[in-house]
Amino acid sequence: MFVPRRILVYWVVGFAAVLAGAVSLGSAYILPATARLYTRTRGHPEVVYAPYYTEGPWVTAASAVLIESTTGTVLYGKNENVRMHPASTTKIMTALLAIELGDMDSEVVVSANAAGVPGSSLWLRKGQRLRLDDLIRGTMLRSGNDGCVAIAEHIAGSVPNFVRMMNIKAQKIGALRTRFANPHGLTEPNHYSTAFDLALMARYGLQYPLFADIVSTREAEIELAHGEAVERRRLANTNALLWSFEGADGVKTGTTAAAGYCLVASATRGGVQFISVVLDSAARWADSAKLLDYGFNHHRVMTFASRGQVVTRTRVEGGMDGEIDLAAADGLRIVVRKDLAHLIEERILIDGIPRAPIRRGETLGRLVVLFDKDEMASVDLVAAAGMSRRSLPRAFLENLKDIIRRAGRRSLSR
Repeated sequence: MFVPRRILVYWVVGFAAVLAGAVSLGSAYILPATARLYTRTRGHPEVVYAPYYTEGPWVTAASAVLIESTTGTVLYGKNENVRMHPASTTKIMTALLAIELGDMDSEVVVSANAAGVPGSSLWLRKGQRLRLDDLIRGTMLRSGNDGCVAIAEHIAGSVPNFVRMMNIKAQKIGALRTRFANPHGLTEPNHYSTAFDLALMARYGLQYPLFADIVSTREAEIELAHGEAVERRRLANTNALLWSFEGADGVKTGTTAAAGYCLVASATRGGVQFISVVLDSAARWADSAKLLDYGFNHHRVMTFASRGQVVTRTRVEGGMDGEIDLAAADGLRIVVRKDLAHLIEERILIDGIPRAPIRRGETLGRLVVLFDKDEMASVDLVAAAGMSRRSLPRAFLENLKDIIRRAGRRSLSR
């Protein structure tokens, strides 16, 4: 069987991630207990659990989660790590791979295999041609199963090849309890995910401007060619929250008999974005709105530093100057419930008095954020610029200036 080179490279690069995911799977299943501290799991070091994450609004969904997009803070969880049928929320991963690996201007030719896929459809016909960009948009807006198969065949040469890539990618981004058996989400025994994993996938995808643009689009027109004929179709997004919830900007619906009603949703207000997931919900629009409102109405995002921002100054021994600026090596943001914001403190810790010479970017301290007196997050403070050791002529001149200043003060005091 011929395997395209880019797919072979993708498998090789991803193999280590799959092994790492398998090794860490046991630890990933250890869930953080509700405690007074923000906690992390070894399986997901980039994700923070708020101490009250089991509290929050009542929802009908069998499984649900709410996270803040930038920090990855889990603010609410209900059976968020239980394996569930994901239905068409599967298409989040399909779109991600298509965006990462495909040429948006490339032409996709619809196969008989793609045109014959059952369920929700873009009504594709064998031999139709369309740009990959249009195909992804149509697939995400209208949840077309036929479009997913066309994407898979175009990117990977076959559906099985593409599904392998989906599973590799899921492991690489930390979706350790996910296994895909197809690119569209139709029910299969070994096709499952969790609310937590789907939130991770959405968070990852929303970092891509094209993905964010597609999932926030209410309506779009796509163009399909067949022979000499060109057809234009106007499509509306299946995500009703885009019309009804302030700031809604994603992500994907899903519905099957086995999965029930599902929705991965996102919304942004004032530069803060929350992502909610509800699976097997009796009221997915209301459940999602409750969770997102809970995020906006009851939480505060506190920014302590931006990457490269000068935070403080510290003394330097033996340098050309007496002090040096310290900048944050990375951004530091914390999400906290408004009624607990008084428990947040900030401290700057400097590693003694540094001696010149100092390299730009050298770590000289930390900016630490405490929750209820215990450390919950920190960022390194680095030298904003280099500093040379003070030369002998410079030292002589400075000593001479000090002598003159002291002499001047003595003469004034007489």
